Amino acid sequence: MTNLLASGVEEGYVVITDFQSAGKGQPGKSWETQPYKNLTFSLLLKPSFLKLENQFRLTQVISLSVAGVVQNYLSEIVHVKWPNDIYVKEGKIAGILIQNSVKNRVFESCIVGIGLNVNQDVFETPEATSLKGITGKSYDINAILAQLIEEISERYSLLREGNFSLLNDEYQELLYAKNQLKVFESDKRFYGEIIGTDQVGRLLVQTLDGIKSFQNQEVKLVRG
Repeated sequence: MTNLLASGVEEGYVVITDFQSAGKGQPGKSWETQPYKNLTFSLLLKPSFLKLENQFRLTQVISLSVAGVVQNYLSEIVHVKWPNDIYVKEGKIAGILIQNSVKNRVFESCIVGIGLNVNQDVFETPEATSLKGITGKSYDINAILAQLIEEISERYSLLREGNFSLLNDEYQELLYAKNQLKVFESDKRFYGEIIGTDQVGRLLVQTLDGIKSFQNQEVKLVRG
C-alpha cells in the first residue's frame, strides 16, 4: 500500500491479502491468520477535512464499522475493546491498525489495516475467536468485505459531516468491560472501572484514587 501511495491512487483503494505471513498489530503484537480463511485487507483514506485533534474519531468510525458487520452474524453482543480491537465475549475476533501520514498538520493519508477472523477455527492464541468458531458455519469472505466497505463508507460520511456525537455515543455504548470492576496494569496493578473515553481518545478509568486517563499502550486489562 505504501508503494501504491507514491503512484497517486485514489481514496477508497483496497488491497486484499489472502495470506499474511507476518501480519502487523499494535506495537509488539502480531496478527495470526491461516491462508484463505480470514479477511485481511488495507484501505486507503484521505481525511484532509479532519483536524488532528479529532483523529480518534477515525478510530471510532473503523471500529464501529467492523463491530457492526460482525454483529450482523451473531446473537452475542459485539464490543470494542479500547481503542480498536473487536471482541465477542472474551474472544478477539478482529484487529485494526491505522497508520497516519500528516504534513503541515493536515492528514495526507490513512492506511487502515483490518484483520477479521472468519472461517479459521483453530488458533494458537487462546483469546482469538472467529465467526465460524462461534457459530460453526462457514462464510463468504468477499460478501463480508463488501458489507464492511459499505459500513465504513456510511460512517465516514458522518465523520466528514462533523457528526461526532453520534459516532461517540455508539462507541461509548459498545466499550468492552465498561462499568465492570477489573484489574489493570500500568506502572503497577490496580483495580478500576472503565467509564468511557475522552475527546482525544484517552481511556478513562475510575479508581479508588479518582478518575485516571491513559493513552494507548499506557495501560492494559489483565486477563483472568
